[in-house]
Amino acid sequence: MGFLSHVYGQTRVKAELSRLLEEGRLPHTMIFYGEEGLGKTTAALDLAGTLAGKDIFQEAASWNDEAAAKAPVLTAAGDSVWYIRPSGIELRIDQLRLFLDAMPSFGGALHVCVIDEAQTMMPAAANVMLKSLEEPPENVYFILITHDLDALLPTIVSRAERFPFFPLSRADYEALAAARPEEFHFESPEALEEAFFLSEGNPGMTLEMFGESGAPQPDTAMEFWERLTDSGTPFSEAASSAAADRKEFRKMLRWMIMIGRDLMVLSEAPEADLARCRRAEARERRIAPAWSGGRAEEALEVLKQADEACRRYISVKNIWDMILISLIRIREDRHR
Repeated sequence: MGFLSHVYGQTRVKAELSRLLEEGRLPHTMIFYGEEGLGKTTAALDLAGTLAGKDIFQEAASWNDEAAAKAPVLTAAGDSVWYIRPSGIELRIDQLRLFLDAMPSFGGALHVCVIDEAQTMMPAAANVMLKSLEEPPENVYFILITHDLDALLPTIVSRAERFPFFPLSRADYEALAAARPEEFHFESPEALEEAFFLSEGNPGMTLEMFGESGAPQPDTAMEFWERLTDSGTPFSEAASSAAADRKEFRKMLRWMIMIGRDLMVLSEAPEADLARCRRAEARERRIAPAWSGGRAEEALEVLKQADEACRRYISVKNIWDMILISLIRIREDRHR
């Protein structure tokens, strides 16, 4: 199997990491950054396994939210690979200290510490890491993963080599779908093309938004936008309609954002053929004028903040109430 064989696409990152590794110049502190769903964690664990001399992918595949909630750190390859991710809304100091306190016992053995969702380190936790990130021992590598580079402390960023991850090309996206048909359920080439277009080449977003059917599912989100636009009492009608399950709620939120992007374009350029949710385009065009004058753009910012809050494990009910109150205020703002 090739280098970072479980990662699809990301040719530039693979080539750069491979070159640095061959030349013996791999940085001891790295940041993998880019949108969620692009393979950053997979790449980090693949690289960690390469450094440790073991394929840890099958073992690491079980490291989900439930596993992380049960243990402050997860380890593989004879404890030479450590994986730390938030078990709640943030990475805790005690999680990071477990690795830092163990470092003196490593001797000359190589160890890798993968820190996922590194943007959730609060300043106190980040400051605990600073010295080790600045001057890591020769046998220790740190790989930080984030979808929000700007949320990391500048002092953290300055101590690391950064590696950006980008959406997949059409060819890489198709190769991934063909290699993993049990996850990517596309009944036709046309369905795959639509998924690539809607997700902008992001496989993680594809899995999150399209569900088990492999088909677009924008109806619930479209109904939300129509109710918000047309109803005289949108709060009372929509207040109880949010999914209780966080995963399902986030899926609907993704579709709400997708439709919101279409409304932003259609409200300002109604003649343009730029709508991405083709199945909902006629319904989008009907309500788009109500979101002109910057309303759609402002609503999108609210939804993006809601998506971040959902990632931080804030109460779904509180997030939903915030969405409704904010978007109703934006809709009813007549001074534009």
